[in-house]
Amino acid sequence: IDYGVKVSGCTVHLVDEDLDHGAIVAQKTVEVFDNDTTETLSARILEHEHALYIEALTRIVKRNFEIVGRKVIFR
Repeated sequence: IDYGVKVSGCTVHLVDEDLDHGAIVAQKTVEVFDNDTTETLSARILEHEHALYIEALTRIVKRNFEIVGRKVIFR
């Protein structure tokens, strides 16, 4: 926020042996408003995270994907 970013977001990824390194299953961008504080932006991102977990878990349960390197390819 202090640097004027316009977009933030959240990511759900598969876990591997490295920190924040696994293949990405789902992502959501969240607009940063001019009047946002760390608290307001964090709260808005958290709302999107909750929905994103459902989307990601649905994709994983359906097993209609393959992992190529760090990339998840959905069929």
